Amino acid sequence: MAEDTDLERGGPAGGGVDPAAIALALGQSGTLDPRAAAFLEKQSRLADLQIENLQKQDEFELSHLRFRRFSDYGKFALELAAGLVVLLLVCGLATMVWSATQDRDLIVDAFSVPPDLAQSGMTGSVLAARVLDRFGEMDSSTLTFAEGVSAFHVDNREEAHVEIPETGVSIGELDHYLHGWLGHATHVTGDLVRNGKGLSLTVRFGDQPGLTASGVPDQLDGLIQKTAENIFRAARPLRFADYLSSRGRFAEAESIARGETYTGGDEYRSLAYVSLSVVDYFRGNEPAMKRDSELAIALNPENLIAWYTLQGAWSDKGHDEDEWRTVNAAVAAGKSGGALVGGGATVRNLPAQFAADASALTGQWKDALAACMGIVGRRLGACNGDGLIGANAEFHNTAEARLLAGLRPGVLPNGSVNGELIFDWAKIEADAGHWEEALAWSKKGEAVSINDPRNSIERDVWLRPYEAMAMADSGDIAGAAALIAKTPLDCDVCVRARGKAATVARDWSGAAHWFSLVSARSPDIPFADADWGAMLLAKGDCGGAIAKFESALAKGPHFADPLEMWGEALIAKNRSDLALAKFAEADKYAPNWGRLHLEWGKALFYVGKTDESKKQIAIAATLDLAPDDKTSLVKWENAHG
Repeated sequence: MAEDTDLERGGPAGGGVDPAAIALALGQSGTLDPRAAAFLEKQSRLADLQIENLQKQDEFELSHLRFRRFSDYGKFALELAAGLVVLLLVCGLATMVWSATQDRDLIVDAFSVPPDLAQSGMTGSVLAARVLDRFGEMDSSTLTFAEGVSAFHVDNREEAHVEIPETGVSIGELDHYLHGWLGHATHVTGDLVRNGKGLSLTVRFGDQPGLTASGVPDQLDGLIQKTAENIFRAARPLRFADYLSSRGRFAEAESIARGETYTGGDEYRSLAYVSLSVVDYFRGNEPAMKRDSELAIALNPENLIAWYTLQGAWSDKGHDEDEWRTVNAAVAAGKSGGALVGGGATVRNLPAQFAADASALTGQWKDALAACMGIVGRRLGACNGDGLIGANAEFHNTAEARLLAGLRPGVLPNGSVNGELIFDWAKIEADAGHWEEALAWSKKGEAVSINDPRNSIERDVWLRPYEAMAMADSGDIAGAAALIAKTPLDCDVCVRARGKAATVARDWSGAAHWFSLVSARSPDIPFADADWGAMLLAKGDCGGAIAKFESALAKGPHFADPLEMWGEALIAKNRSDLALAKFAEADKYAPNWGRLHLEWGKALFYVGKTDESKKQIAIAATLDLAPDDKTSLVKWENAHG
């Protein structure tokens, strides 16, 4: 308490000066005694030192507090890092466990081989790797809808050796143990033995009985091929059936696929019928393809692949309306959660593919191609290699169609000529009005289809209608009539070709008969009405032609052909002012159509818009034009500059 009192009074303890001491030092005269002055000076210095000490002490304590804060932060960071490491380890282990449970790999263990062959370099691992390489080649070259591909590898047990602390167990060993414990991988074992003067190579797929291939030592490559096929069949029976179908081994493919229709649940049996429909496709048996596709749908109505093969059956017969209804049913199945089972990206693309096909079937080629551009991986229907070529040809994008055709292989994996590509070239030139070139390709197409059941089916629907039109426009009307008469009457494009040939022959009633037949049986398809309108326009019945163009556009609002021909009909009626809107609308859906820009330029000239007319004529000159249109362009430029 004495110390507190001194501090309150400003005494020495507080570093101040006692007033009594000051009075004593001054004495009576008021003059400061030298000794007192010295004392006061010492007290003043002491007070300054105390203040300085307090300031340094405050600074030290503040610095210490800051250090403790950073120290706390550091400890927290270390604890957080340790927690993250533990979390990562747990997540990594969980990932390994999940991966192990999802393991469906095909693992080929090293084969057993005779010592003399092993010494020559053909060890068990080498032989297993060669068999696996051959299996991989077959698997990757198979376009299938039934079974997707899974991983496969040779088990050489060369895992990364990163040990888990305090266990002595490597991460690779742990992963291998988890896959063996929780996974569902299938191991393939095998042995190569001498059999007299020959060799026998036996493989065992999982716990199934062994399959043996035999031959002489010089035929080891053949043994490897046969062994790879045995593994392929055991591992992916439906995929292997599709492989055999594409190689023309129809009896083997049908035997495997039909056997699988009696195994498993409805979903798998549905896929087996899809594989049977693939056999039917390559055999050219469209009725059987339709039947097997319908059986697949009956087992699993949400199997989109079955809808696709059914669509293909109608397409190959030229039944446009049936194909249209199938596509719409498939779209409905997709919206209801259709089962995307089977072969990977190809199958996942089916909903978008059906949308593209629906647009193509109504003449809306720009919409179809736009849908195709959003599809990845292998493409189907209007979006496969041939489909894209045909869609661009119908889109009047001749340059792109020719470019795509040039990128297609002329020879198929089985060594045969790609007949579909030849058909594509004939279609490109026919749609572009290049009749001589179309006929040249058609002759090649006829030749390759003689002994090929697949090409013979497609020849009737996808070659001869265009070949007949080329013949008629080249002046061979009798030849065109004789050729198209060989095609089936239930094929829509074939009957339309009859009508077009009759139009060239100016057989108006005959043409109307054929077009009306197709229009009546395909009420949702615009092509017959568009062709019918073109016939009436050639006849000079502009009003009747416009009525047919209106009907076609009601079915395919973005179909450029009836819009362009409607514009031509209006020009013929001296209403070029009204034709401009039709040409502008058609340009939205076929911007690279040479004839469209040529006729548009003429209409602009007739209404006095000469500058705009010249621009359209100039555009037409840069695009592909049929010989007749080129002649018309030259005459126009000579007459109007």
